[in-house]
Amino acid sequence: MNDRSVGVEIDATAKWLEERGIVGAARLLRRVAHQRDEAVRLLGLRPSSHAHQVVGGECTAPRDLDAAAEAAMLRTDVARFQTLAERVGWVSDPNAKRLWRWRDGWWELSYHRRNPKDGYHDTGWYLWGPPESCVGEWTATLKNDATREADRLITQHLAAMAEVRR
Repeated sequence: MNDRSVGVEIDATAKWLEERGIVGAARLLRRVAHQRDEAVRLLGLRPSSHAHQVVGGECTAPRDLDAAAEAAMLRTDVARFQTLAERVGWVSDPNAKRLWRWRDGWWELSYHRRNPKDGYHDTGWYLWGPPESCVGEWTATLKNDATREADRLITQHLAAMAEVRR
């Protein structure tokens, strides 16, 4: 891995993925972040680049007007990547009893045996999501039923969040 920083949020997300054994996704996330940073640097969108002028002690906008269009294309590419990740659906983890999904954040569906002391009151599949969403919610006993129920719960949560934003 490169020593260059990719930012606190991306690094925290990558470490979170690595802790759960999803090393490939963590590498991909860091690589995309490095590519984004390199593209931004090359396009002159940072004040430290040569594309910015210093006039009267203040930094002005980039001289290259195409840089703004390139930045917009980069944002479009990232949005396209997120859409493709969402279309993939549930992805198996190296641990056979865990699945992952991207839909406006990472969602985990994992299998647990009944253990009331740990909060698992029934044997089956439990759903965890981003903050302010599902936290260990039981979905079903069987994997296929659990993925369908998890998709329903995720859709319900995202609809509620969209309603709150309005």
